[in-house]
Amino acid sequence: MPKNTISLLIVILILPFSKSYGQYLISGHIDGKEKNATVYLSLLRYDEESLISDSQVLFSTKTDSLGYFRFQGQLLSQKDKIYRIHTNASDTNGLQLVSDIDKSNYHNFIFSNTDTIFFKKTKDHWFIRSKNTNTSDTEWRKLKLFEEQLVSEYTNTKNKEAKRQTVNDFSEKLKSYSKDSIESSLVRLLAFSRIKTNNFDLKTDFDNNPQFYDNLLESLKADYTQKSYYLQYKDELSKITNEIVLQKYKRHRALNYVLGFLVLLLAFLSLLLFKRLKVALPKNIKSKDLNSTLTNQEEKIAKLICDNHTNKEIAQILFISLSTVKTHVRNLYGKFNVTNRKEFIEKFKNQP
Repeated sequence: MPKNTISLLIVILILPFSKSYGQYLISGHIDGKEKNATVYLSLLRYDEESLISDSQVLFSTKTDSLGYFRFQGQLLSQKDKIYRIHTNASDTNGLQLVSDIDKSNYHNFIFSNTDTIFFKKTKDHWFIRSKNTNTSDTEWRKLKLFEEQLVSEYTNTKNKEAKRQTVNDFSEKLKSYSKDSIESSLVRLLAFSRIKTNNFDLKTDFDNNPQFYDNLLESLKADYTQKSYYLQYKDELSKITNEIVLQKYKRHRALNYVLGFLVLLLAFLSLLLFKRLKVALPKNIKSKDLNSTLTNQEEKIAKLICDNHTNKEIAQILFISLSTVKTHVRNLYGKFNVTNRKEFIEKFKNQP
């Protein structure tokens, strides 16, 4: 078999595997004066743009005499993730992040196992000019430019209330831009990270407008299944919802305390009013015209009692039986709430 045919077969066999697994390439230059400087490649969480630690580092390499470095392989994720390229002027200083106008020693970017990024050589700066094939990274750069425009609009705000409104406006515009102009779920997650770190009242906004946050969760779930950024964001939302539930519970508990206090106060006032009415009740009865409740016969017998006539004498005077007189006397005692003749006479004479 001809050598050309064999080579063609090898290419045909290798090509599907190369597409399946992909191969990344990260390369570029830093200042040529920094010979044999260590360059680090790190994997970041979505909220670690300005955080640096040894645990983030994936690989490291040394620059050559011209300041050139290179990372290449198939070991990165097929999904878009956030990486950092980073170096120090001196290894003795350990891992440090320097970001200013004059000099920056790192660059964060979105990348996958099938992408390439090249950092062009600059005279005094490191990692400033780069060319990345990842489309999500392009969206992230546009998001950063949009943020910078918003920040420039609000820099002169000094009033406290105006600053609070500025934070709300910034966050709402960032949410709107994220929803309308960004396709990548990871870049929308990075927009959320900026909102979160901007003193925005996330709990209230999530409670009132959960759709933005829920849509982002579903988008991350579709892109990252049950892993990495999806789980990080889900955990973030769980903290927010737990705080909302706890806040509502405290508010309801405080309301229950207030209502309980009001119930006890009303019960106390009712008891106090009842006692006053109970004390005033005999006076009301005493002043009531009981004579108006007496029958003609009872009134005659009452007057005869007051004239000190006995029951027998009353029976003779009114031409009724003694037992009838006794019955009327018992009824009179009951109406006047007395038990003997003396009490009855005193109470009857005091009536109007």
